[in-house]
Amino acid sequence: MSWQAVAEKDFRDAIRSRLLVVLTALFALFAAGAAYVVTEIDPPQQAQFTGEVTTVLLIVGLVQATAVFIPIVAIAVAYRALAGERESGSLKLLLSLPNSRRDIVFGKFLGRSGVVAAALLVGFSIGLVVTAALADAFSPLEYLTFVFISLLFAFVFVAITVGISAFTASTSRAAYAAFGLFAVFQFLWSLLARGLVYVLNGFSFEGIEEGDVLFQLFQFLSILDPTSAYSQATVWVVRRIADSEEAQSAADAAFYLQDWFGFVILAVWIAVPLAVGYLRFEAVDL
Repeated sequence: MSWQAVAEKDFRDAIRSRLLVVLTALFALFAAGAAYVVTEIDPPQQAQFTGEVTTVLLIVGLVQATAVFIPIVAIAVAYRALAGERESGSLKLLLSLPNSRRDIVFGKFLGRSGVVAAALLVGFSIGLVVTAALADAFSPLEYLTFVFISLLFAFVFVAITVGISAFTASTSRAAYAAFGLFAVFQFLWSLLARGLVYVLNGFSFEGIEEGDVLFQLFQFLSILDPTSAYSQATVWVVRRIADSEEAQSAADAAFYLQDWFGFVILAVWIAVPLAVGYLRFEAVDL
């Protein structure tokens, strides 16, 4: 076997357990429901003034919902990736085959990513139909760009969760740690960044102005949050496709505020947790 075989087995196991079917149904309901809410019930503020819901405005409204729902789905799929195998004892059987520990970590990441990607693609396809029907001006390219970046964001949390799962033999601890980190990203990251700037400025916010070193530090720390990186990459890239004036003005901003840097952060959040998790998994005595 190899990492390809591990990934394929992981994906097949998800199908047999009906996990993929359940996730696909949930995400289809979410994508269709979120599109309806954003267009018909609570449209973006700009759409309320113009009276027109474009694809860009719809995506701006959807990003906030997907930034919460996608990580939850990814964590639920991936937290048992390695911890579950160790807890059940099947990991020793997997290692008795011609698999290296690197093959197992990378294969598990690909297998769980495949499960999440399949569910999201089907759900987004249904969301595309609903979006096209409800939006006043629909752009398939803008919507597909949103789908691509959302998949990348999902892979981030699969990687983070697989990395965490490599650290422990307990599925409960893996789940608690993964959801705890998700909570930090969602609710505490900006507060922690502000706290650091507050301390560095002598326990005060006085004197900090836009363009100052500390203000720039806060902006940089904020974008290190994968949720912020996802929102930045999605909104700015979609606006660039739509030739938005906001996207053009953003091109003159600092490099870490530009659209492409969001992709760098997302890539780092995929590579680093997997690497750290692998190093831990390689060193642990099973």
